[in-house]
Parts: sequence; C-alpha cells; structure tokens
Amino acid sequence: MTDSLSYARAGVDIDITDAAKREMAKSVDSGDPRVFNRLGAFASLLQGEFPGYDHPILVMKTDEPGSKQKLAFELNKAASIGYDLVNHIVNDVMVMGAQPLYLQDCIVCGTIDKNVVTTLVAAMAEACKEQGCVLCGGETSVQPGVVVEGVYILTATAVGVAEKDKIIDGSAIKEGDVVVAAASNGLHTNGYTLVRKLLEKNPDLGTQKVDGENFIDVIMRPHKCYYKLVCDLFGSDGLHGLAHITGGGIQDNLNRILPKMFDASIDLGLLQVPDIFRVIRGEGNVPDSDMLRTFNMGVGLTLVCSPEAADSVISHIKSKECPAYPIGRIVKGNKMVSYQGSVNW
Repeated sequence: MTDSLSYARAGVDIDITDAAKREMAKSVDSGDPRVFNRLGAFASLLQGEFPGYDHPILVMKTDEPGSKQKLAFELNKAASIGYDLVNHIVNDVMVMGAQPLYLQDCIVCGTIDKNVVTTLVAAMAEACKEQGCVLCGGETSVQPGVVVEGVYILTATAVGVAEKDKIIDGSAIKEGDVVVAAASNGLHTNGYTLVRKLLEKNPDLGTQKVDGENFIDVIMRPHKCYYKLVCDLFGSDGLHGLAHITGGGIQDNLNRILPKMFDASIDLGLLQVPDIFRVIRGEGNVPDSDMLRTFNMGVGLTLVCSPEAADSVISHIKSKECPAYPIGRIVKGNKMVSYQGSVNW
C-alpha cells in the first residue's frame, strides 16, 4: 500500500499558514475608520469619499523591492524590507501630487516562517501608518516547488488620491525651470544585482567601513520616503514636476515627466555623491556610465520648479532635515535628460 498523501506532506501546512495569518491580522486590523471590514474577508471595503477634494482622482501603483529582498531575508532584515516596499511605492504615488491612502501586499514563499511573515507585515503596517495610509489587506501564498524554501517574493499595490487640477505630471514644466535634488540615504532599492555580485566575489566587503558603518548595513538602509517632505508643496504654483529616482538613475526617470519639447540639462559636477557609491565603483571598477544608469547616485527625488520658487523649495526640504540643492535646468529639446561635466568622485 502506498503512503497516504496530504496537503501538509506535500509542502503546505494550512494550520501553520492560518496561525501566521491570525498573527498578521493584529497588524493589519488597525481600526482605521477608512476600512469598513477586517482581514479575512474576500476583499477590502474602503471609504470612497474624499473630504477636502472637489474632483478626486485615484492614483494607483503596483511595485516590488527588487533583488534587495533576497539580501534582506538572508540577513534576517524582514522589517527593513517591509519599509523598503512601502516607502518605494508611496514615493511613486506621491510624485503625482497624491496623498497615499491604502496599500495591499502580496507575499509568495516556498515555506512559511511565522516569525518572518509577521515581522514583515508588522513593519509594512507601521511604515504605512508613518505616511498616513493604511495596510488594509493582502495575500500570502505558499508555493513549495515553485519558490525555493527560504525565499520570499514581495509585491504591493497602493492607492492614493489627488485633486484633479493639482495633479503633478510635468505638464507645467517650462524652459528655465530649475531641477532640484533631494538626497537619498543610499541605494534605496536599486542596483542590488550588481552589489550582490560584488559581495559574492569579495565576502569581506560586507564588513568594510563606510562612513563609520559596515558596508552591508549602509546598503540595507530602508528606502527613504519623501511624502512628508514635499506634501506641503502640493498645489503650489512654483512646483512643476516630481520624479522618483529609481532604476535607470536620473536619466531614465526625470525624462518620464518632461514635456516633449524640453530637455533637462544636469550638471554632474553638482551631484553630492555619498561614499557608498564611491566604494561600489572602486570595488567593481564600474564605469561612470553604468553607475549613473544603475544607481540614484545620492539623488532620491528630483523636483522641477520655477526659478522664483527654487530657493523656497530647497529651504522647505532642508527644514525636514533632508539635503537639497540645484543640479540643472530645463532647456529646449526632445524629452531627454542630458549630462554635462563629470561626477566629482
């Protein structure tokens, strides 16, 4: 007689999964009045009224934290990657001039570790709370044989709201506008495939000191969120465009908001490049062109504003304890970002 086969023996223990979900519910069921039901329902019921908005427009985005998540789980930094996921996606929503409202996550794994997933979800819930939105549900799927044991694959979807006539989409950008950089705190969530290769070649790199910290701790800093830094500027006449600088660097992200008749001319000599990027460049002998295309190079957000508003925008961001400074101008062109000069390494 052949052995009896069950779902648990095949690799999915429903009791363990349910126990983890009950623990997660403590984080997700926050009591936020915008959510009308709680975790366990087939779908979330969310408030569809938007007080203070005359013509509300919903802004929606799905994203994931890239291969940084592999390092995070290897290093037992589930909470950190939870912040990465939330902060990255909130940035993508808010650059449209939107207030983040709701977020749902998706966790796919080969086997479920209750401590890992509950820590992860608690961190996402707290990260949402810090930005004024709410983690209102999600999906946890255990797929043995599809996902390798110990690997967690994360995605999330966020919904925000913007006033129709105050949407920031770059259409107001004009010739002569100033491009302002708001500093990143490191790599954020891009370039980790290259960094993991460097760590494979030289495991001692992880303990190399960078600004008094271990290399590995610097690269695992959670992605900085800019919503609270710039939301007070939404609706101001002088702010014409916002670009979240992620994979592709300044060149492949700032161009996404440029009108078709304008270019952004960026002076590379003005970039305030953190030491972590110098270490990566030196360790891998990485060409400057690759550094600029792979990493944010210390610029997490660009703001395009009128010349008259530039100083006040910079002062506002600095008042939130984030370095900010001009790096370029808007000129006539063809929706391209051009680099002038060279990086001051």
